[in-house]
Amino acid sequence: MKYLAYFIMMAFFLNLETVSANEFYNTEPVKTKALTSQIYTLLGEEMIPNEIRGQKAEVRLAVDYKGTVRVLSITSENEILSDYINEHINFQEVRKGTYEEGVIYRIPIEVAK
Repeated sequence: MKYLAYFIMMAFFLNLETVSANEFYNTEPVKTKALTSQIYTLLGEEMIPNEIRGQKAEVRLAVDYKGTVRVLSITSENEILSDYINEHINFQEVRKGTYEEGVIYRIPIEVAK
């Protein structure tokens, strides 16, 4: 009887752990997609140098309460691409309603050849 009680308690805790491990978090890709398209528009406004064609980067950025984009970090092998992204995105304003304040966005960027 003692072992049966231990077995039931163990089954209960394992079941509880399984249920809590399967929680789904609500993500809103629509807001990220709208912000990403605005970032791509900011990058494509001027002539793109040939030195950065075909290069990739990952940009981590946040938007402050005024709607100004702040670049936190740029991960890229090409320094010219990093400078180009920083120059064209950092401290630019985006439309209201397409972002959340205090959220760090990771945006992959690949320049077309």
